[in-house]
Amino acid sequence: MKKWIKVLSGLLAVLLVACIGLVAWMYSIYKGISDDPFSAFKKPSTGSTITVKDSQNIEHTQTQGVVNILLLGIDSNAAREAAHKGYRSDTMILCSFDFTNNRLNMISVPRDTRTKVNKLDYDTGEVVDQTTNRINTAYTFGGGPDHYGAQNAMDCMEEFLSCDGEFDIPIDYYVSIDLDGLPKLAESLGGVEVVLDRTLSGIGKKGETVTINKKNIDDYLRRRYDDGGGDDGRAARQQEFIEAVIKKIQKMGAVQAAPKLFNDVLAYTKTNLTMEQIIALAKFADGFDMDTINRYRVTGTGKTFGGAWMLEADMDGLYDFILEEFYDPVA
Repeated sequence: MKKWIKVLSGLLAVLLVACIGLVAWMYSIYKGISDDPFSAFKKPSTGSTITVKDSQNIEHTQTQGVVNILLLGIDSNAAREAAHKGYRSDTMILCSFDFTNNRLNMISVPRDTRTKVNKLDYDTGEVVDQTTNRINTAYTFGGGPDHYGAQNAMDCMEEFLSCDGEFDIPIDYYVSIDLDGLPKLAESLGGVEVVLDRTLSGIGKKGETVTINKKNIDDYLRRRYDDGGGDDGRAARQQEFIEAVIKKIQKMGAVQAAPKLFNDVLAYTKTNLTMEQIIALAKFADGFDMDTINRYRVTGTGKTFGGAWMLEADMDGLYDFILEEFYDPVA
């Protein structure tokens, strides 16, 4: 037998053993967390000591068994790089997985929302200054993907959702995806079906079921102007897409979906979730009742501050949603 054939045979044997080992490892993780997916989270977002009283003076405490994950859609193009503006979180959605009640809360926060933002030392991560700015600047002021951008975005979102310290919504995890990777995400899923809530030229008509694929996903998720419905319309489509992804994961099955998404989109994604936690979330989605999803989109009034247009958020509406969905009355 020629030497190169022996080498190739040996290489294939090693790859086969590695693949079998990987599948066995994945399956063992899946079986280990199948009964209790929440156990995969070593630092669960629970245990808040903050209590809140509603308008009827009824005391509420934070719902237990909840994992809060900040989803960031990161935009960085050649024009921004040339202007030294770096990265920005074009999309910010808090996905709150309630393992106790088997439900999902999603809060979309427009990128132009005005709030307190920390400026960090890129080397140490320490806060060196604080400003009032658009919420999407937190990622930039934290140094972007190579420093503390994600952590600063999580801290900023925590502060914003606290409604001036009334609530404690700890955010321990994040998933950031470069928006250039959206076509790959759609391709990995084999496309996902959504029902259009408005007519989008080039995509479909209102009420029509369309398949979002690698060719139209960027336009579908990012369009704001013309017939896109502005920030609110875009946020609604982003939430609709997340629901469609969950449906597709249910169809594919957790064991198949988790590693495929992780591997195919890895080059465009950063996260502090472990593979075990990703499988746990896929397992959560696997048996999830889509009717239990609660969507909320932060709204407000556009104003100009120092020459910059920002959204002054409706904090009363946000307060009511958080109290209703993230806290439970004390028995």
